[in-house]
Amino acid sequence: MTSCTTLQNVPLPSGETPPSLPAVKVGDYVVVTTKAMKKEKFAVTAIESDALVGDDVRIAYSDMSKLDIEHIHKGATTALVVAIAALVYIGYGVSHLFDPEE
Repeated sequence: MTSCTTLQNVPLPSGETPPSLPAVKVGDYVVVTTKAMKKEKFAVTAIESDALVGDDVRIAYSDMSKLDIEHIHKGATTALVVAIAALVYIGYGVSHLFDPEE
């Protein structure tokens, strides 16, 4: 099952010192595409002047070609799970109406 998420693109710093990334905070989940076209998805554990850091990953801003913050919509995910559970429950009940011997 997938969760309901959206990605918010974050403009990368452009040579300013120190770079400012006001949209990225420690604890955010980010998706970074590097200039080598490798995608890394991780929770930000530290924001350094030249890089974003996560568990076992550190990516310099200069190596990034794209940076997105992943927003998880818990309400929509919960509603989806509840709706699926209700459909399964209703389906189970309806199937027993037509085959009561089980």
